[in-house]
Amino acid sequence: MRRPRPLSLMIALAAAGTLSTTGFTTGAPTSTPTPAPASLAGPDPVDGVTMIYPTRAGGQVWHLSKTPAADPRLDGATLAPNSDGTFTVRDTATRIGVSTTTYDQDEHEDDLVWRQPDLRSRGFMHDRNDWRNVEITGYVRYVSGTDDGDAFTWYARGARHTGSGQTPEACWGTAYKADLRYADGAVKIEKEIYHRKGDGYANGTYTGGGASIKGKTVGFKVVMYDIPGGVRVEAYLDRAGNNTWTRVTSRDDTGGWSIDTDNPCGGTRTEKVTWGGPKAAFRWDDATRVDVSRLSVREIDPAGQAEPCSVRLTPAGATASTWEAANPPANAIDGKPATRWSGEGFGANLVLDLGASRPVCGVDVAWYQGDQRWNDYTVYTSPDNVTYTKVVEGRSSGTTLNAEPYRFPRHQARFVRISWWNSSAGNGWASIAEATAVGAS
Repeated sequence: MRRPRPLSLMIALAAAGTLSTTGFTTGAPTSTPTPAPASLAGPDPVDGVTMIYPTRAGGQVWHLSKTPAADPRLDGATLAPNSDGTFTVRDTATRIGVSTTTYDQDEHEDDLVWRQPDLRSRGFMHDRNDWRNVEITGYVRYVSGTDDGDAFTWYARGARHTGSGQTPEACWGTAYKADLRYADGAVKIEKEIYHRKGDGYANGTYTGGGASIKGKTVGFKVVMYDIPGGVRVEAYLDRAGNNTWTRVTSRDDTGGWSIDTDNPCGGTRTEKVTWGGPKAAFRWDDATRVDVSRLSVREIDPAGQAEPCSVRLTPAGATASTWEAANPPANAIDGKPATRWSGEGFGANLVLDLGASRPVCGVDVAWYQGDQRWNDYTVYTSPDNVTYTKVVEGRSSGTTLNAEPYRFPRHQARFVRISWWNSSAGNGWASIAEATAVGAS
């Protein structure tokens, strides 16, 4: 058996790959895959922040202005301006709501459609301008607070979230949400089918955690859009605050994602929130000071960036940082699910060499005993096997022996590296049965 590299060296190599990130958006679907963005949609013409998906022609758009107190579409916490262009919020129960141009909460709220069977066919609570397929973005700096275990939450596809828990108010509070935890920068996706002190939540699992984000400026995006049979939600981070975005996690809600209580809004426990709502929101609790900037909500055209990613790229060979004699890296590309590559240690990695620079947009990974345990992973690409760019990070499902698709924007690369960090088996071993790089047609 070849000995693994020292832990300190593996950490250094992983860090080097992370530092070379060049702004590619990433993706790691957790259920039925759909096309990932083919390329970034370019800078937002208002604030310069990279857009993942293009704005829909004629769609609703909102950006935080220099005078938020004068913005009729904005409600909630007070935003105090700073000399550097940011705004400070000191409300320990912050709710910043953004209405569409045609919605007035005082005038229209009582007339919102709230019965979910009606919303399924109608498609909106108030009117066709409701926030539905959207990209919600904000830069935040958590300065101080009383509970580092809490999180920033961006959400849409509903109206005001009230605390009464009675119809119709409880049924206004539908949403898909993404959370960014203060303590470790981990992200999760959740669904709220109705609003009643947490009863209406279909919860997700935090992933991608690391160091605390306290005192750091971090970009956070949540994207949601309709797909065949349901809704896809994606969460992105700009961890360095330099407009370099990575997709941390995503989830397709196509059925089976359930709450634990009966649904008082006429829908089911697995109701898919396929309709739009007149308010999007930025929310957080237990923070005594947060600095924010470049908040925006845009109605997007996800099809404008979609591109098939399904062409299998035959590798010229495979190498690894460490392996067992009985389970060498070549086993991961031999087309035999019964064989595997196994490497020991935090950061153990498998590298696929495509033989020449190719347009790459994903990798399919079949994990050894993948139906029995999850694995935390990061995927990097490189043109030269020296400088690596992080393109995907996440956790495998732990529910299948089949190859799981991890997609990212198409770009040129020769080498694809899959790094392993942890698994529910807890034995310190990475094991991949088959790995295949994928390109676009």
